[in-house]
Amino acid sequence: MSCTAQAADAMPSLKVDPGLLPPSQRPAKQADAKQSDAKQGAAKPAATGKTAEHAPDQNQGPAAAQSAPQTAETFPVAAPGETPAAAPAAAPAAVAAPQPARTAPAAAAPAAAAPVRVPDESRAGRTPIADSMTARNMPPLKVDRSLVRNPPSRAAGAAVAAQGGPASVDEPPAYRNVTTARNMPPLKVDRALLGTPPVARRRSPSELPAGAAVTQLAGNAPAADTGALPPAVPEDDESRMLRGAITLSEYVEKHPESRATLIAADQLDGTTDEIMRAVGAAELRRPGTSLTADAITYAPPTDELQADGNVRLVRGEDVVEGPSLRYRLERGEGVFEKPRYTIRRNLQTGENLRTTTGRGEAEQMEFLSDSRVRMDKATYSTCSPDSPDWYAQVDTLNLDFDSEVGEGRNGKIVFKGVPVLYSPWLDFSLNNRRKSGFLTPTFGVTNRTGIDFLMPYYWNIAPNMDATVALRFLGTRGLMLSNEFRYLQEDYAGKLRLDYLPNDSIANRNRYAFSFQHEHQLNERLSGTLNINSVSDRDYYTDLGSRLAITSLSYLPREGTLSYNGDWWRVNAKATEYQALANRPEIYRQMPSVTFNALKSDLPGGLVFSTMANYTDFAIDDVRRDQGRRAVLYPQLSLPMRNPYFFVTPKFGVHLTNYQIDRGTNNAGQPTSLSRSIPIFSLDAGTVFERDSDLFGQGYIQTFEPRMYYVLSSYKNQNRFPVFDSALADFNFAQIFSENVYVGQDRIADSNQVTAAAISRFIDPQTGAERARLALGQRFYFADQNVVLPGGTPRTGNIASTLAAVSGELMDKTWIDAAVQYNTDLSQTERYSITARWNPREAQVFNTSYRFRREGVTTAEVRDLDLSAQWPLTNRWYALARHNYSIADRRLVEGLAGFEYNGGCWVGRFVFQRIATNVQRTRTALFFQLELNDFSRIGSNPLDALKRSIPGYGQINQSTADPIFGGDY
Repeated sequence: MSCTAQAADAMPSLKVDPGLLPPSQRPAKQADAKQSDAKQGAAKPAATGKTAEHAPDQNQGPAAAQSAPQTAETFPVAAPGETPAAAPAAAPAAVAAPQPARTAPAAAAPAAAAPVRVPDESRAGRTPIADSMTARNMPPLKVDRSLVRNPPSRAAGAAVAAQGGPASVDEPPAYRNVTTARNMPPLKVDRALLGTPPVARRRSPSELPAGAAVTQLAGNAPAADTGALPPAVPEDDESRMLRGAITLSEYVEKHPESRATLIAADQLDGTTDEIMRAVGAAELRRPGTSLTADAITYAPPTDELQADGNVRLVRGEDVVEGPSLRYRLERGEGVFEKPRYTIRRNLQTGENLRTTTGRGEAEQMEFLSDSRVRMDKATYSTCSPDSPDWYAQVDTLNLDFDSEVGEGRNGKIVFKGVPVLYSPWLDFSLNNRRKSGFLTPTFGVTNRTGIDFLMPYYWNIAPNMDATVALRFLGTRGLMLSNEFRYLQEDYAGKLRLDYLPNDSIANRNRYAFSFQHEHQLNERLSGTLNINSVSDRDYYTDLGSRLAITSLSYLPREGTLSYNGDWWRVNAKATEYQALANRPEIYRQMPSVTFNALKSDLPGGLVFSTMANYTDFAIDDVRRDQGRRAVLYPQLSLPMRNPYFFVTPKFGVHLTNYQIDRGTNNAGQPTSLSRSIPIFSLDAGTVFERDSDLFGQGYIQTFEPRMYYVLSSYKNQNRFPVFDSALADFNFAQIFSENVYVGQDRIADSNQVTAAAISRFIDPQTGAERARLALGQRFYFADQNVVLPGGTPRTGNIASTLAAVSGELMDKTWIDAAVQYNTDLSQTERYSITARWNPREAQVFNTSYRFRREGVTTAEVRDLDLSAQWPLTNRWYALARHNYSIADRRLVEGLAGFEYNGGCWVGRFVFQRIATNVQRTRTALFFQLELNDFSRIGSNPLDALKRSIPGYGQINQSTADPIFGGDY
């Protein structure tokens, strides 16, 4: 290398920081320098410039001088590490180079302001370089030690002394071809001279043996410098890493934001700006990417690398291993031969987000970018590498991590070495979110349909809109087309579904099911809903449904509502009709029904006003039954009185009703216009006591909450009034604190009664959760009952049945829920139920329940025994069972039996279910499902049946998201 500089006239003497000179040439005092100048008789030119206070930026060239260049002289100088040849007689004295060690700031050097000349008595008659090379306003030179390679050895220093130079071993070699100049252009620096990119050493200097050399890139090994001065300024982490004081991993951990390319290896060679080779435990790091291999060859100009032997590439949480990799770092492109990969992704399961890990192999993996990968002859599985019980295999697999989707061609799923499913193409989501494509088919067997096979296609139309189309093959009935469309907007949402079975082979007719639900918020106060359901015949769900919740439906609603909310009132208008199923009787249509409710609680004196008004038009397609219009108005005025000790609320209202009736043939001749007005008074009072208590050795806060409720309403003969929507209310703790023993508005009971009840709760003082509850209630009558429903018997006793209930976790992992209704007049139990659950841990539960109801005038006897369990047989096998038996009818209501097996990365389920759809008919279904964790489900899904049939059922694996479609069969 050579560089030139031109000398200029009238340039002042160069001001040299004495701290830059070798120790042998440093002036002890400024007076010694003046005395040396006097002895040589050399004239000092006057200095015209001032020394700069700060060193120039390493990345900038020297400032250009003001005057034009005149002459230039070139002098051969020994290269670093070489012995200089004999200088010509006219050669000037060599300029002393700075030490490789870091220099102290110029302000700390002694006599820094005085110019210093280097004497050379062997070159008498020539102007010393120190006198001729002067500059205006040049700052003290600061030299980066990393730019100075190979400090001179003692032999080199002796050779220089023999030619007239100083004989000190501390003197650095002179520079070759040094030229002085004025108006020099900005310095063009060879990038190779700036040092290597950050390179971490395998061992720090403290770990090296005494006198050993620290290896640098490109073979420039500096000799051990045991006499170097300690750095005068603190070193940064990059300098420490270059010296080997910290490792590459330590540097990355401390500086995760660094964008540098970091290289480490047992052996490094090459040229920084051309090509570098790292051999032996080689490691390369860049933010977001880590690469290790036996050998790495890296070309900085193209940002390409070749890695060979035990290659491991880590990008984010994804890991790829294999024998060979060609890769372009910045663009994330490359080819991996015979890779083994691990991919970690977040799956959305309902509202939960969790991480799944997929593994596989391929013949070749091509990185198309940082977010796109293509693989040939690839496999994928969520199983551990040592036991891949299942895997998906495809000829080609494309993964796009930006859109989080995957596409495969000629795919098959292999389970225990046996192919169980084939598809010419696969289209799936990498994060379990919505994506267009075929969903996993389901299949099963029932006694009503034979083989039941469903192949759904999911269409992700827009972020707020999707559709699912499915072909469902029913072995004994034909081919059904199913479609479901969903939409969601900020102020409205809905779902539309249609199932159509042309020409049912058994029923010999077309069959369909239609469902439409829509909710719309028209503005802040006005909203509306639609809920329309229809089937082709009464037995549709009995024949074609697979879930008890579907097969046991009695009525399908068809309803539209419109609601308006005022500040203290609300109006609701609706039209409702029902389609009866499974031989159920027809019920009235309400076309329309308008309800007005109001509550005003800020009246003077603490009074509260409330009212309810309703108008309904009842219609039915049965000429034997009454039809008509009913108007109801019930204004009420109450005075709530509350304090920390108790509450009392008296209330008074008048129930007004008017009927306009179209009599049916059963009631011909009855009045067509009826009215009634019934005043009603009630008084509600209660209080709450608390104390510290123990329950099974644990401390709780126990409450005691007594309450009394009195109702008085006058009698009105209502035998001629029709019954459109009324029935006797159930006798329980919710109903005994109500004014009317009937639901609906067609019967208003005459009442003169008081209800007394007390509730005691056990509350955890730490969490506020209710651990257990005890309740006891009794109703006392002061007059006989007169108002009854048609066919009903008036009550004559003074004391109603007594209610008692207990519920909660009364023992560890054991929950009890029991209730009893006892008739004190007849000294007999009217009904009772008891349910117990033992759930010692997840997926281990046993339930038992017994329900009894005595036969009445309008009610049938009920005696049901219900047993259900999910119990582990081994670490992997689980038994499932339910036995719901009607003792009164001597028949099985529902039976279920099956097994589950947890294979770690897969779950198998085999379930047999039998359901009584009515007195004469039953439905039998066989479920078999293979669930591949976080990938897919194959077979029919029994999870809905298991969760409903076995209270406390726990899934033995973390399942994928619920099926988008097909859950209603």
